[in-house]
Amino acid sequence: MDESPWALQLAARVEKLSPPTTAAVCAAAALATVELLDDDRSGPEGIWHVSVATWNGARIRKIVRRARASAWERAQSISGVTVERDGAEVRAFVPSPMDQAPREITKLQIQSTALDEVAPQSQLPEMVAATLVIAITPHFEMSWGKQAAQCAHAGQRAWTTADAATTSEWDQAGRPITILHPTVALWSELDDVATTRIHDGGFTEIPPGTNSSIAWFTS
Repeated sequence: MDESPWALQLAARVEKLSPPTTAAVCAAAALATVELLDDDRSGPEGIWHVSVATWNGARIRKIVRRARASAWERAQSISGVTVERDGAEVRAFVPSPMDQAPREITKLQIQSTALDEVAPQSQLPEMVAATLVIAITPHFEMSWGKQAAQCAHAGQRAWTTADAATTSEWDQAGRPITILHPTVALWSELDDVATTRIHDGGFTEIPPGTNSSIAWFTS
């Protein structure tokens, strides 16, 4: 029998009143993933190292769930890190086999109601230097949870493959992140300059091999 695949699971706080925007959840998911990997507990001498290294050496699968009210509070007791970005809160949990994830995580919904209506962007907004930019493909529709997972993939890859000077500048700038929902025309232009491209495994929502998200750091 095949072993259960490893996954890094994330929970986005989505209360009934004043829910976050899709872009904010995507940015927070990317930042939470980076901060979990950058945490001392994930390092060679850390208590999370074996779990993080085992997951990171496989398909870096991520699952984004929704939490609210008491379920969100209970999720804070499970090992991981919580970040806030642009009004969105996301907690990234220490990776584990999917069939061994704590009940406080598995009880959280994966599919849920939509957030805001996202308008495609036809041009790049103004951004400061050392910004991590993540763009989501306009060629396929995805739930906000799927988008957040793809942005977390792209942010992770961009951060782990960037040189030390780039990541240091990003740290000093406060780790700014811009999430883009480009038009087809802008996506084509951005794909030529992106340094990171994520091709989805096709487990959910979109076909395998889809170029789901791209990323780069501004200079």
